[in-house]
Amino acid sequence: MTDIQHNNVPPGAGWQTVYIKKSRGAGFWIAVGFASFFFLCALLFFVLFIGSLVLNKSFVTSAAVKAGKHVDETILEENGENKVAIISIKGILSNESAEGFFLEKPSIVDVVKQQLEYAADDNQVKAVLLEIDSPGGGITASDIIYHQITKFKAGTQKKVVVYMQDVAASGGYYISTAADAIVAHPTTITGSIGVIMPLINVAELINRYGIKDNSIASGNLKEIGSPLKQMTADEADVLKDIINEMYLQFVQVVSTGRNLDIEAVKKIADGRIYTGRQALEKGLIDQLGYPEDAIAITKKMAGLTEATVVRYEKHYGLADLFGLMSKKLFQQNTIKLDISHLQDRDGTKPMYLWNGYSGNE
Repeated sequence: MTDIQHNNVPPGAGWQTVYIKKSRGAGFWIAVGFASFFFLCALLFFVLFIGSLVLNKSFVTSAAVKAGKHVDETILEENGENKVAIISIKGILSNESAEGFFLEKPSIVDVVKQQLEYAADDNQVKAVLLEIDSPGGGITASDIIYHQITKFKAGTQKKVVVYMQDVAASGGYYISTAADAIVAHPTTITGSIGVIMPLINVAELINRYGIKDNSIASGNLKEIGSPLKQMTADEADVLKDIINEMYLQFVQVVSTGRNLDIEAVKKIADGRIYTGRQALEKGLIDQLGYPEDAIAITKKMAGLTEATVVRYEKHYGLADLFGLMSKKLFQQNTIKLDISHLQDRDGTKPMYLWNGYSGNE
């Protein structure tokens, strides 16, 4: 407060002291705002940390009781006790989890495995409808999902039907062949039966700028697939043998699943894609239709006249969020160099993948 003495007061009034409140500057309030913000952030992180210690422990215990098979069901059509479970398989097929800032999304392989196990344990589930919208992906991921479907069928005797949406190509078609029936939308893109190993060579480019590769290898074929040197005929032969083996595995899976002669499969398995109608003509699918048609076929194959249709989903609860966020915030080595954007997402691995796909995962 500031004391100001005025001399021009009325006679006889004497001295009077007037107090004037000095206003705060903008800088003061900005500083208060920043301090409050950082205090609230610190308080939030503290609450998350304490909450994760309490709630995540409860969540882990609950998950252990359920053997990690907790799946949420969204009822799409309620009609009786028997159920048809819909499992969605979308995006690039991979056995790697996807990391966000706080949440770590499990791999599509893990999700499918968990949901099939949940359907196997539910006696009310009489059949499973797989909604597939995928251009394929890793060979191993595709084969694991295919194995999970065949294992589910053999162990439960429950029917599995595939409904193809926009794309079910390459690995997306590979896993479809494990089903008892395949229904495709008329505009579905499928096929692309084959293998690809993405290889980029920049040898001429780096030579142009005087850059040399001085790598020391233990054998002539140790640097096979290197983008820094021209591929030799011997290296190409080695890779072609690998690709051919993976290709024949794909052909065998199609032959078995679709009950087609292997030579007949080879004639249509040159990597080309097909529309749903073209795939029907080639014997790659059983019927064209829409979601309601796929559900009706699934019920019929399971011997059901009526059924409750549910969709399996994973929703993150409070305990999940606390656990995942605390893991991200307090795990060791949280700062690391990320060079994934500098290289192909799947490196030089052989893949059951249609490269023409441009959708989002």
